[in-house]
Amino acid sequence: MLCFSFAGATLASGQTFSSGTSIVQFDVVESVDVQSGDGPVDSLQAVDQPSLEDDVHPEPGGIEPAVSTDLPEEAIEQRLQATPTAEFDARANDEIWLVSSRHLRSRGGSVENLDVRRRVDGSRWQSESPHSLLGSDPTGWNRPVVIFVHGNRWDLNTAIRRGLQGYDQTIVPWDAAPSIRYVIWTWPADEIPGPIRDVRVKASKADQHSFHLARFLNGISPQTPISLMGFSYGGRVALGALHLMGGGRVDGCGLETTPGMTPAGYPSHRVNLTLVVPAIRNSCLIGTRSKAYSQINHLFLVYNSRDKYLGLFKFTRFSGKTPALGYTGICGLNRLADHPYRVDQFNASRAVGAEHSFLEYISDHRVEARLRNHLLTPTR
Repeated sequence: MLCFSFAGATLASGQTFSSGTSIVQFDVVESVDVQSGDGPVDSLQAVDQPSLEDDVHPEPGGIEPAVSTDLPEEAIEQRLQATPTAEFDARANDEIWLVSSRHLRSRGGSVENLDVRRRVDGSRWQSESPHSLLGSDPTGWNRPVVIFVHGNRWDLNTAIRRGLQGYDQTIVPWDAAPSIRYVIWTWPADEIPGPIRDVRVKASKADQHSFHLARFLNGISPQTPISLMGFSYGGRVALGALHLMGGGRVDGCGLETTPGMTPAGYPSHRVNLTLVVPAIRNSCLIGTRSKAYSQINHLFLVYNSRDKYLGLFKFTRFSGKTPALGYTGICGLNRLADHPYRVDQFNASRAVGAEHSFLEYISDHRVEARLRNHLLTPTR
C-alpha cells in the first residue's frame, strides 16, 4: 500500500483528504493498461513545495518529441508504448496540468471540488488551487488552454500516459504552435465487469461529469482561447459540457444560475472542438446536444466507418439503435449554421483500420497533421 503525507495527515492511496471545500484524491498509480498491454508506469507524486522554474520567455522553446514523428507509423506506436512518462518533456513556456473529477460521485459541486495538479520537474505533480489555472495567465500572454478528455476503460495511469503521448506527438513537433497550458482532464472511466454494463454505466458517468467540465470551462476568462479534444467517451463528456454552457440540459438538469442570469447568460467561449471517434449518437448535434454548437468556433470530427467497437454502439439500449457519431460522421450536417466554414470531418478508416485505439490515431501522419491544422483555429 502506498501512503502520502499531506498537511500533517497520512493517507493511504485511494483515500480522500478534505479541507474545507477542497478535496484531493490520491490513487494507486502503478497498474497495467488493459487495452494496450502497457506495463507499470511512473507514480503520481504529491509535492508540497513549489519547484524552482527557469525564466520564462515568449517563444515556446525548441525541444524534440520523445518519439520522433519522422518514424514509420508502426514504429511510432511501438516507441510510444515503451517510452517512460518522465521522458515526455514540455516545451519551455508550456504548462502541463492534470484536472480530475474521478472522486466526485454526482453532477453537483463546484470547481473547488476538483483535484488540480501541475506537472513539475518532469515527472511530479504538484497540488494547486483550481483558480491558479482558471485565473489570469501569470505570464501575461493569455496562453491558449488545450484540454484533452480521455475515453472509456482508462484508469488514472492510462489517462496521464495517453495525455502526455498526445501532447508529445501533436504539440511538441508543431513549430508554429504558441505557448499553451495543456490540461489532461480525467473522469471515472476505469473498466467494470461486463462489456455492455460497462458502456451503459460509463455513458451515465460521462453525462454526469460533463457538468464538472462545464463549470470548469465557464471559469476560464472569455478572452482565453480554448481548444477541447475528446476521444471516444471523452467526446461525450465534451459535447455534454458545451451543451450545458449553451443553456441545454443533460438528463433533465442544467447548470446552476445566479440571480438574474440564465444558463445561456454564461460567457460564450467559442471553443475549438476536436472529436476523435466520439461515442455518442450521430444525430446529437441536432438533438440531445444541439446547444453545444452555439459554443463551438470550429469543429473537427475524426470518424471511422470501420471501428469495430463503435460498430456495436447502436445495439446498446441507450443509443436508441442510432449509430455513433464517431462511426458515421454528423447526421443532419446541413442543419448546422455555417457548417462549410465551421465543420470539418475526416474518415480515418483507411488510415487507422478497425482498431479503437488512441495511439493508432496520434501515430498516423494523416490524422496527426489534421489535428494540428484544426486544434488552434482562430476565433471567427
